[in-house]
Amino acid sequence: MGKEKAIVLLSGGMDSATLLWLAKRDFGKVWALSFNYGQRHAVELRYAEELARMAEVEEHIVVEIPIYRSLKGSALTDEEVEVPKEDYPQDSPPITTVPMRNLNFLAIAAAFADSLGITTLGIGVHALDTPYPDCRPEFITAAEAAINASSILTAKEKMRIHVWAPFLGMSKRDIALLGKELGVPYEKTYSCYEGTEPPCGECPTCRQREEALREIYP
Repeated sequence: MGKEKAIVLLSGGMDSATLLWLAKRDFGKVWALSFNYGQRHAVELRYAEELARMAEVEEHIVVEIPIYRSLKGSALTDEEVEVPKEDYPQDSPPITTVPMRNLNFLAIAAAFADSLGITTLGIGVHALDTPYPDCRPEFITAAEAAINASSILTAKEKMRIHVWAPFLGMSKRDIALLGKELGVPYEKTYSCYEGTEPPCGECPTCRQREEALREIYP
């Protein structure tokens, strides 16, 4: 894999930072792609910038997606909806779900892949302990099929684009364990849905992060 190239979706959180460090280990050249979509926790972009710098990526691209500022109902983009202070629900999408977010992210990443001649798109989703619909294996499979059905690289060069989602079957703790092995600077990551500094410590992602790191770094 040494000379291959990859684009990694980088939010600034634990999962995407771990994926970035894994990509730096396994690929010759890595690009980082972040999104400003009107998220309540846009402070994460500052952390993403620092992580991209530390990882010495080829380029850190930040894309604006203004459509989400017009959509209502998600606690991450709608200021009128409160961020929950309890754990994720077990059997339904949480109020922090952003409609079609990962589908839009991957479509934009695929556009850059076509432009740059890159055949690997990395996304740090994990389905084991996260109830988001666009973090499931069936979503990744469908997204990859749609990308290849519309890709210039696939149509012209017969190069298949792979949506690389190595954490799908892993828990947050598993990801943290891998990150520890890779030397990921978790102190430089940000995971709070409230967007406060310091993090609120009460929202679902803060709770999940704290639990995983407490087990890995007691």
